[in-house]
Amino acid sequence: MTFLFWLISRLPLRLLQAVGGALGLLAGRLPGRYRQRLRENFRLAFPDATDAMIDEAARSAGRMIIEMPYFWSRRKIGAKLYGFDDDMWPALEKLQSRGKGLIILTPHLGCFEVLPQSHALLRPVTALFKPPHQPWLRDWIEKMRTRPNLHMAPATPRGVRMLVKALKRGQAVGILPDQVPTGGEGHWAPFFGKPAYTMALVHRLQQLTQAPVVAVFAERLPRGAGYRGHFRVLNDGGLLPQDPTEAAAVINRNIEQLVAMAPTQYLWGYNRYKHPAGAELPPDYNTPSSAPATTDPSLS
Repeated sequence: MTFLFWLISRLPLRLLQAVGGALGLLAGRLPGRYRQRLRENFRLAFPDATDAMIDEAARSAGRMIIEMPYFWSRRKIGAKLYGFDDDMWPALEKLQSRGKGLIILTPHLGCFEVLPQSHALLRPVTALFKPPHQPWLRDWIEKMRTRPNLHMAPATPRGVRMLVKALKRGQAVGILPDQVPTGGEGHWAPFFGKPAYTMALVHRLQQLTQAPVVAVFAERLPRGAGYRGHFRVLNDGGLLPQDPTEAAAVINRNIEQLVAMAPTQYLWGYNRYKHPAGAELPPDYNTPSSAPATTDPSLS
């Protein structure tokens, strides 16, 4: 598997994204649960989404998958891929300079693989990942994604301790905030008007460390031209509400704002609204869905 990933990573990113887009479109058009979920979730959030937009979202999912071997196997990435907005990393460094660490939320939007690697060029970062059940696969993924200044923490008690220690050292941690947690580890909060079980970990980490929270994504530019970074500082300072359910709602609202900037680059085929075993029944919000505005001046 390592050799296959290495072989794929030797190809130009533009070509890989073209192949990934074609495969993603094929998967998005085949009859089945994935196609149905992709269309339902996209149109729940954006009722006016066209078939062309849904096809592009399917292509983006394929590109997201094919980017994994590219970033996992290459030890040196061209500087142009890290061509984020000049204001992004300085703003995040300013928040981190408070000495409380920094919690960076990277939703399933654009290319989340490039973000921890680009941050690791500046400062240490520890990224949380959901480990597979097979020990050999877990160890392989951890090895492939680890870089100088980039450490991988499994979503286990040991991994959570790694995150806490990193934050207490004043370092950054990266978390996928829209990954459905196991029952008892989250709270129901609206996501585009529908209850979504949202992890409580981000709120707990901040309660322990007072680290500010930001939401970040790397928008994929056309034809392998690199990525453009966007970010939001949650709650005008990065501090979440004391109530964990309110904190989950704030996190989801900020993810909505980022998704609205590039709706076709979100992973709509992911089962974001599933009810994990052991979780309480979701509430019924009875609120119509509406896409958030994309002209928020706090976005950059």
